[in-house]
Amino acid sequence: MACLKNLDREELFTRAEAVHKGCAEQLNCSERVFLVMHQLMDTDLPAEAVCMMSGFGGGVGGIRDNICGAVSGGVAAIGLAHGRKRPPEGSKDRAYEVSRDFVARFRAAFGATVCGELVGDLVREGTKEAEERRKARCFQYTLSAIRMCIDTLRKYEELYP
Repeated sequence: MACLKNLDREELFTRAEAVHKGCAEQLNCSERVFLVMHQLMDTDLPAEAVCMMSGFGGGVGGIRDNICGAVSGGVAAIGLAHGRKRPPEGSKDRAYEVSRDFVARFRAAFGATVCGELVGDLVREGTKEAEERRKARCFQYTLSAIRMCIDTLRKYEELYP
């Protein structure tokens, strides 16, 4: 199983912010969250695994009707730590429990988990300025999702050492 690197919370946040800032322009929301979390975890999964997240950006395929890519990226990172290694063997209960906690944190912070509900107002506006504001908002969603994912993983490391 993968786990967060053995660093204190503030060091994880500092590293997360640095990686996030460095890749924000080149990656979609889902790729960004997953890649940052991957960098913060001890795992033998290669960084190229971020390719699995490419289609989840913009509410899956950019249509904005589905779950926010930042949430998808976080749930994928949680799967690295708590997912089944050889399905159908093993239980998925822990992965579900941790994922529900993470998604609930995101929903509590932002009132929604669907991309269109989070940025649809700016997409509908359709101006260059609105697109810049959408990007800035998504930047905050992804950085917040990373922090929430770190805190959620830490919580379950303490609950289930």
